[in-house]
Amino acid sequence: MRAGQAIAAAFWLAFALGTIYAGRNLGLGSLHDPGSGFMIFWVGVAMAVLSLATLIASARQPAGEALGALWTGLRWRVIPYVTVLLVLYALLLPVLGFPLVTVLLMLLLFKTVEQQNLAVAIGGALASAGAAYLVFGRWLGTQLPSGTIWEMFS
Repeated sequence: MRAGQAIAAAFWLAFALGTIYAGRNLGLGSLHDPGSGFMIFWVGVAMAVLSLATLIASARQPAGEALGALWTGLRWRVIPYVTVLLVLYALLLPVLGFPLVTVLLMLLLFKTVEQQNLAVAIGGALASAGAAYLVFGRWLGTQLPSGTIWEMFS
């Protein structure tokens, strides 16, 4: 059994059971007239199934490394760096707007965290921002910030 996987799967299974309980308490309603807990309940069910499958798979695997060895070799310096970038993203989003700030964030992440060459970084940044804009701005109809700096020039 792989201890790290089993611990993580048990945690997410407990979280999923709590989600199922919360969704059920909010009221499920029916398929044609869903209640406020309908989606929460079914997301919890999906999480529970996946967590249970992971727990079973980890129990069937041979013993792995010690739990402490799972954390060696990770790039810990990336965590505060990405956190600062996300804070800057949130601060610049209302000023510069979604498309520009998203492209800049993705470009920085591709160049510094994953260390891609410039062509791949630019292409990935444009594709990521474009896909996010299509999904959230067009298909889901979410109002994305256009940026106050652009309003000054219009």
